[in-house]
Amino acid sequence: MRFALPRSASLVLLALTLAACGAGPSAPGAEGQTPGGHSGNVADTLAAQAVATPIALTPGQTLQLRVTVNGQPAQPGQLTWTSSNAAVVTVNQSGLVTATGAGSATVRAALSSRPSAFLDFPVTVGAAAPAPTPTPPAAGFAQRVLDLTNAARAAGATCGSAAYAPVPALSLNPQLTQAAQGHAADMAAQNYFSHTGKDGRTFAQRVTAAGYTWRAVAENIAAGQSTPEQVVTGWLKSEGHCKNIMSASYRELGVGYAQGGSYGHYWVQDFGSAR
Repeated sequence: MRFALPRSASLVLLALTLAACGAGPSAPGAEGQTPGGHSGNVADTLAAQAVATPIALTPGQTLQLRVTVNGQPAQPGQLTWTSSNAAVVTVNQSGLVTATGAGSATVRAALSSRPSAFLDFPVTVGAAAPAPTPTPPAAGFAQRVLDLTNAARAAGATCGSAAYAPVPALSLNPQLTQAAQGHAADMAAQNYFSHTGKDGRTFAQRVTAAGYTWRAVAENIAAGQSTPEQVVTGWLKSEGHCKNIMSASYRELGVGYAQGGSYGHYWVQDFGSAR
């Protein structure tokens, strides 16, 4: 429940001139050779412009290649586009390249009527950036939130119109903390505020994925508060959050905190009782 208010393809155009065989775009103005080794005529001259080779992409990134034939834009069907390794990069028949996996490959644009006339585009696809590892809460924040939460549980509280008697203290649980910290870091990194993650997972699914086998689970989130005191006070003033804090159904707690996003500070409490 909420306390406070609290991805992308890159498209590049490369203009190339295709008129000859067997030359890569790194050789502007080079005179072509026929397969028999004889010098080509003016129609066999290959020139390239605005080309950086090898082309560097990351998985999922796209690149639009533009090729001209004898100075004119290629007509539909005039070129045949192929990739030497579809596990690294694919290309459609309009020259749109899509990186599919790490490695190196060559994309070729060949004249459909004369396959010996072609341009090769070396492509290198780097490994996808690893998902950021959630950073632990700022020093002492997790323990301080736990202490403040347990102080409220020891004193008893009124949540909305319901009075709650004192209940036993919660203990900090590493799996619940992993789930809470991961969600706080994700909200800060991707600039959103919701119990449902950008990947569509609910808090119950995140807790389960962290390895916590539960019979009861709940979550409080907040954004904008800069200290544990502020966030716990705010939760206690909100009926639903207060009820989670005061519920005798929960025995353990995980705390997450991260900086970033439009609110600056993101907080998560994951409550649970192990099965």
